[in-house]
Amino acid sequence: MTNTILLVEDDYNSALLLKDFFTLKGFTVDHVKDGLSAVKSITEKPYDMVLLDLRLPGQNGFVTTEKIRQTPEGAFVPIIVQTAFADAQNKLRAYQSGVNLVIAKPVDIKELFYIVNNLLLIRRP
Repeated sequence: MTNTILLVEDDYNSALLLKDFFTLKGFTVDHVKDGLSAVKSITEKPYDMVLLDLRLPGQNGFVTTEKIRQTPEGAFVPIIVQTAFADAQNKLRAYQSGVNLVIAKPVDIKELFYIVNNLLLIRRP
């Protein structure tokens, strides 16, 4: 069974790098560029993981996380935030909104891979 990731990233190069890497590792990755599209996507298709940027056009990652958590489909999906703004205040706000983990950019992609795998293992029966 292939794990599916919803990647929410407005930077094209970052999105391409993450999508290609996780696809090569056997994941199915859907990419959206903003928070509104992320909430819509989570209600239309089951995802095993959300990788989310905090600074998004329109609706930021905090609001996006809160809205995802309010849906039955997104209530328990692990959400990892990747952000260049990983100061204590933003991290605390991210955790308060329902994020499982905050990672500072630039992201070590191999480390992110193992974090994703470990969080997915916890979800398995």
